[in-house]
Amino acid sequence: MIGLIQTVAVLILVLSQNADSAAIVQRQDPPDTVINLQGVGLIRGGLGQTARTNQTIIQFYNIPYAEAPIGTRRFKPPVKIAPWNEVREVSEPGRECPQPVEGMNQDNEDCLSLSVFTKNTTGNYSVMVYIHGGSFYLGAAVQHPPNYLLERDVVLVVIQYRLGPLGFLSTLSEIIPGNAGMLDMIMALEWIQDHIAEFGGNPNKVTVFGQSAGAGAISAMLYSPLVSQKLFNQVILQSGGSLSTWAVDPEPVTNAIDIAKFAGCNEAMPLVQVEQCLLAVDAKDLVKALPLHAASQYATYGMENIGGCGLVVGGPSGFLQRKPVEYVRRGEVRRDIRMMGGVTKQDGSFVVNSIYDALVASKMINDTKFLQYDLLDMINRFTGLDDPTGALAAFEIESLLNADQLKSGNFTQMVDGLIDIAGAIVIKGPLLRDIQANVRYSEKETYLYSFDYAGEHTRFGYGENTSHYPYKGGVHHSNDNIYLFPFPDFATKLNTADTKMSETMIDLWTSFAIDGVPKSKNLPEWKPVNSVVGPYMHINTPARIGENFYHEFSATATAQSSASRVQVGFFSVLFVTVVLAIVSPWH
Repeated sequence: MIGLIQTVAVLILVLSQNADSAAIVQRQDPPDTVINLQGVGLIRGGLGQTARTNQTIIQFYNIPYAEAPIGTRRFKPPVKIAPWNEVREVSEPGRECPQPVEGMNQDNEDCLSLSVFTKNTTGNYSVMVYIHGGSFYLGAAVQHPPNYLLERDVVLVVIQYRLGPLGFLSTLSEIIPGNAGMLDMIMALEWIQDHIAEFGGNPNKVTVFGQSAGAGAISAMLYSPLVSQKLFNQVILQSGGSLSTWAVDPEPVTNAIDIAKFAGCNEAMPLVQVEQCLLAVDAKDLVKALPLHAASQYATYGMENIGGCGLVVGGPSGFLQRKPVEYVRRGEVRRDIRMMGGVTKQDGSFVVNSIYDALVASKMINDTKFLQYDLLDMINRFTGLDDPTGALAAFEIESLLNADQLKSGNFTQMVDGLIDIAGAIVIKGPLLRDIQANVRYSEKETYLYSFDYAGEHTRFGYGENTSHYPYKGGVHHSNDNIYLFPFPDFATKLNTADTKMSETMIDLWTSFAIDGVPKSKNLPEWKPVNSVVGPYMHINTPARIGENFYHEFSATATAQSSASRVQVGFFSVLFVTVVLAIVSPWH
């Protein structure tokens, strides 16, 4: 009897052990989804698929690279993340940085993270690091999914950084030094150097790319003394640069005090007390203060003098010791950067929307005299160029408008030229300066493009109703990203032609990251820039080579008036010369 009992006991023990083993097997993570970040801790990711060939993507969302910038750490340089003991779950998208978006939690500042996407954690892939745009106060990693880019053999990293006043406010003091968001990016790039090999990435082959403000941030990092050359060796600038008037806060202390007022602080107090108030107010109050400050500034200064969402020159952050253009003028630029950069054909239409909305709100949209005599001066001041002599306006009229359009005093008749004017001043001129500087000083190649493809979807209006605008947005600012990332939701279902364009864009961006040469079977050979003006690629169906990038400054007006193509092209060169001179005055 005892023997039988012992036998049963042994059987029960064996069965229970087998059951435990089976449970362990069932709880096992899929291969490669658990990573040991050396000196930091374990993370567990998840699995996804590429959009077209269903290749497996191992995805790690919102891995923290810095401690939460809260309390006394608000506005300060980031602090490296401390090690953890547990397995941290990063299989789903995490927290976005506070920003003025309805329905978002605007009080949780613990958002300094990055997302990593790979197909093989034991590979040695080229690394593509994306820095999102959003005027330095909007955006998040989750808005840039990997499902298109990882059709090719690369590792994708998407960085989050502090936004708006939390990331860019400055009183030029040790309390609020400024450029915190830029220092976040630098720490994230250092984290990538330390850990990307654990995801199958090659830390010696890092391409940093970004759009709009993201491109402006990358451009600024090319000139910052705080950015080590080892962090990256290739860049892609999409419709942005640090030489843009919107990229740098010209009056950081004054603007910080104004933002403090809208956040509920007494701006009449001594500066040190205003700073203490800014440290103490709820994050959501700071976030909400930025649009109020911006609205008050727009009426007087336009988009040039908005604080709390721009780079800061000087001060204790040390990020920029002088304006970016001064680094270019002195030739204090990196000699080892391979660069690709470009614009969308109608990059200025988003600016024209703001101008149109302002004219409607002020009941001046039908004021014929104002539109005839004052509109161009308003646009130039709004975009950051004061033109007291009227010389710039004269070139704009000669290059991009005709006498009948001006005499009409009709906004809609003038809109094509206005889109070109805004695009040239805000995006195309500053981007071209970065390109020209790299061509002049770098030992590596520089590639230039204009994205001209008008597909089914557009970012015109950024998802809002655009029926009240009496014009179309054309190939709008950030339309190129529709073909690089499946976002937003309304633009994720691509028709046949758009899918082919997406495949072309993925070819170009990833081949540049992998081999240093953008190429696709759908395009002719893309040669590097070898002069002040080109050559450059028109990314379109069909694609073609352009020889004089200055023609892109009149792309909309030229397209609408083929009969005057030669005249517009000639005067556009004169217009560009004036724009670049005013954008970067020699003083």
